[in-house]
Amino acid sequence: MNTLFTDILLQRYAPGLVMAAHVHRRASLSLVLGGSYEECIRGRRGEFEFGALLVCPPDERHAQRFGAAGVRKLVFTPTPEAIARLEEAVRFADAPAVRTLGLAEVGRRIAKELQTADDFSNLVVSGLSHELIGLAAREQARRGGTLPVAVQRAMALLRDNVQQPLALHDVARAVGCDAGELARSFRACLGETPGDMHRRLRVERAAELVIRSAQPLADIAALCGFSDQPHMTRAFKALLGTTPAAYRRQARG
Repeated sequence: MNTLFTDILLQRYAPGLVMAAHVHRRASLSLVLGGSYEECIRGRRGEFEFGALLVCPPDERHAQRFGAAGVRKLVFTPTPEAIARLEEAVRFADAPAVRTLGLAEVGRRIAKELQTADDFSNLVVSGLSHELIGLAAREQARRGGTLPVAVQRAMALLRDNVQQPLALHDVARAVGCDAGELARSFRACLGETPGDMHRRLRVERAAELVIRSAQPLADIAALCGFSDQPHMTRAFKALLGTTPAAYRRQARG
């Protein structure tokens, strides 16, 4: 039994489709697996693409405009438990949105299980549902400034220097913290080391370029601090379970 979602649907929307302002009686979460779209909700307008998870509270008025490539997304109907888990980090009623490659990968696996639909798929989807909510809540907590100052500063340093090699002691010195203490704080708060985050950020930066541009993959590898294209491919496969070329095809629907 899935205690977090009463329903999960894999849906497609036609290129250029416009949905005028409307409401849904039940809350929903939408995870974009391909294409992009614009949504206006609670007076905010945003563009959302591969890996974005959007919250729509019940009876919340919103409008959407789908991109030239159309959109493929998972739509989840959350249980009170799922909503409570998310509200540990952010107010559900604020209709928050977050985007990470981790969410995209979990969504890809859920979609695969929905299509497999064998005797074990429900069990696998239940586990992935907990991972999805956990990743979303963790990312919202990061954005909400609930992390120790040294961890926040280190994260900013890693993001600003994706292309450059950074040793743990260099990062710790730059933020005024002991290297061992910083590593322990990262693991406790984020479940990864500064090195893990730096590698993930490189893949995320590369993934942005893979989706948004038509640049050759070798050029993207160089721009994102990889030694060569095979190095980038190994990093993609380790983090996302796919190659940059396959990721580009998947993200474009």
